[in-house]
Amino acid sequence: LLTAFGESPMLAERETNIPTIAAINGILTIILSNNEGNSSFQIDMNAQTYLDTMIPFLLLRYDIPNDAYYLGGFSLGGSGVVKYVEHCNTYDIKAKPKAVFAIDPPLDFLRLYKVYDNWMNDTSKYYNTNKPLYKMMLDKMRTYFRGDLSTAYENYVRLSPYCYDDKNKFGVRLFANTPITIYCEPDFSWAMNEKHWNAYDLNILDNQSFINDLQRNGNNQSQLILTQNKGIRKLLNIKNPHSWSIADPNEVVKWLLKY
Repeated sequence: LLTAFGESPMLAERETNIPTIAAINGILTIILSNNEGNSSFQIDMNAQTYLDTMIPFLLLRYDIPNDAYYLGGFSLGGSGVVKYVEHCNTYDIKAKPKAVFAIDPPLDFLRLYKVYDNWMNDTSKYYNTNKPLYKMMLDKMRTYFRGDLSTAYENYVRLSPYCYDDKNKFGVRLFANTPITIYCEPDFSWAMNEKHWNAYDLNILDNQSFINDLQRNGNNQSQLILTQNKGIRKLLNIKNPHSWSIADPNEVVKWLLKY
């Protein structure tokens, strides 16, 4: 499992019962953190090559065949999961996951850059509390994509796990036919009332568009599961549709075991 930005493996284990249900069904779960810890950008080359190193080591250590593992992640961790499938297909990496799942991942970083840039420059009281986070994410995007949208637009289109503006559907074709389930809880009332966000600020646009394009491209093992009223940050016991909890652990494991 890959965690969200700013989330440690220990915190992720408090937020989801997926490892427990997986263990009951005979699946070993490892929550990975790399040399950047919880500040990993997950889709960049450092994070992706770390997976290239660690996955074969773990498969060997636990005597698991190269084609007998799954990969899942939440938020930016989910972005890293999608990117890693594409990474494996780009570099012909043999130890590729046989099925993956992602929980409300941002995939279109061209959209995401615009969202964070808008939040960063918004002077209303609703967007003042997280300015350091917005700046950090914008800096990471400028580093990975080698500029902002005015200087590196094509990099955002080409290097995002998925980009709506990509007319060639590069990410979709690279992902190919790997089975994938994406979970998303588009609670528009919560978004408006609690965050003053609109639909463009939510990852549902990326998730629905990506799965739709995968299916149009022939991947009939791809699905989008939309949930209602499942989003809870367990540690704080607060409602938040962007949470591990929207993915029911029993459903996740049952689906994985089909492959």
